[in-house]
Amino acid sequence: MGAAFGPSRAIAVFLAAAMALVGISLVGTPASSEGAVPFQFSVAGDFGSWSGMRESLDQLNASGSDFAIALGDLSYGGNTGYANTTEEAWCAKFHKFFPKIEIIAGNHDTGDTIAGEGDINQFIAYCPFNLKTSVDGVYGKQYAFDFPRNNPLARFILISPDLIFRVDDGEHYSYDVGTPRYDWTKGQIEDAKAKGIPWVIVGFHKNCIGAGEHHCETGTDILNLLIQEKVDLILNAHEHNYERSHQLAFTDSCPQGIQEHVFIPGCIVHNGTDAKYQRGAGSVLVIQGTGGREIDTFNESDPTAGYFAAYMGVDTIGAANGVVTYNVYPDRIEERTSFNGTYADSFTIGEFTPGLFERVLQVLPIAAPIVVGLIGFGVGGFLVWRNRQATPRSRTAKPRLPRVRDFRM
Repeated sequence: MGAAFGPSRAIAVFLAAAMALVGISLVGTPASSEGAVPFQFSVAGDFGSWSGMRESLDQLNASGSDFAIALGDLSYGGNTGYANTTEEAWCAKFHKFFPKIEIIAGNHDTGDTIAGEGDINQFIAYCPFNLKTSVDGVYGKQYAFDFPRNNPLARFILISPDLIFRVDDGEHYSYDVGTPRYDWTKGQIEDAKAKGIPWVIVGFHKNCIGAGEHHCETGTDILNLLIQEKVDLILNAHEHNYERSHQLAFTDSCPQGIQEHVFIPGCIVHNGTDAKYQRGAGSVLVIQGTGGREIDTFNESDPTAGYFAAYMGVDTIGAANGVVTYNVYPDRIEERTSFNGTYADSFTIGEFTPGLFERVLQVLPIAAPIVVGLIGFGVGGFLVWRNRQATPRSRTAKPRLPRVRDFRM
């Protein structure tokens, strides 16, 4: 005979129903990388060699960052007065204020614009890679590194789309689909994922989307590769302003990804105006060409302006030069601007678990029939048990059989 359906069993059924309704679960929250050490880095491009550079170096020096990345267009041929050549003088001044600077080329560093603006090979010589980790590729032109070296939290991939290196053999660095440089970039991303490195960050000077004076000079292939791979952060410069995108991804409404000269709303998977991006849902692109050149406008009529959630242009109140700083943890990346003005922006990429009420709304359509059945079973079982307890048990007397006498002799 089965066990009695007492109060304890009814309570258990009710708890099961409640848990099914609310959806209480820890599944989906990734464990922190064991032994990983959080770190901080800062980024800007288009520094130049004049007063704006000094403003950014002051902000960088006060940031507390472990290292900085200069996203191309380094000196613009100016001389800081710290040495004879533009490259040596620029690096010497940078190192005086902030020693750990890593560089990637911009179009003003490759000999492809005005003569004498800078030679990336000389910048590499005077601003060598100085982090305690290994480099894969050619530093200053196309390279990757993991940081920290042990138990890395992030892979950094720095590339040079659409740059023509006339200081070398004149190669035009193409990252179109099927090219070796496209395949190299894709391989670096997939290798980082295979190794379980929590974050992938890709930086390059020229932008493809951005509401400034430049259009998609790099071609869309490389940007769409990064978005399709759901690279966490994409870092650009070139536009002399600050722009932060919504979260971008391929969707049914955006099957081909970003296209030139057109805004596709379906490529936005999360509106970034709340400054909270769900980890793994898509890519966040930040333009930070704020290192020292005069701040340019943000053109709201540009078709790609719709991809951006926040911006600082020359007409923005509090606009100024400076750097953008990122704190990297096992479970989140936090960004904040460090500008020499009153304008400020910040955002976080992380795990944003919905609250109790949101969970109820999410699971209600699925869980409701199950919950109703469980509650009905619990209530019905409890009532049956209570009725049995309240009804006195009656004893049924066994019929007495008459005694039969045996008259046999």
